[in-house]
Amino acid sequence: MGKKVMIVDDQLGIQLLLEEIVKSTGHQAIIAGNGKEALDMIEKEFPDLLIVDYKLPIIDGFRLISQLEETGIFIPTILMSGLADEIAEKAEKMQSVQYIFAKPFDIDVARTQINRLLG
Repeated sequence: MGKKVMIVDDQLGIQLLLEEIVKSTGHQAIIAGNGKEALDMIEKEFPDLLIVDYKLPIIDGFRLISQLEETGIFIPTILMSGLADEIAEKAEKMQSVQYIFAKPFDIDVARTQINRLLG
C-alpha cells in the first residue's frame, strides 16, 4: 500500500469521506479524533501527510502542528477549517502547513492536493 495519511477530525462524516479519498488515491488512512490522540499516534504511526481540522477537542489543530514543529517534527499538513480566510495568516507562519481546505471542501481538489503533497 502507498504512503500513510493521518486524518485528524472529530466529525465521523469528514473522517469517512477523507478516508475514502485517501484510499482511492492508493494510500493508507489513519484516523485520530482529536489533537492529543494524533500526537500519541504519530509516535507509533509516523505519517507522510497530515490532514488536520482547525477546531478539535482537547488539542486544536494549530496547537498540534505547533507542538510537532517545536520538537523538530515537520510533516506536510493540510489544514481544514470553516474559517479558512481567518486562519490563513496564522497558518502561513507554520512551516508544515502546505494547503488550507475551506470546509466544505471540493472532493476533486482534496484528491489533487493529497496526490500533489505525497508526490
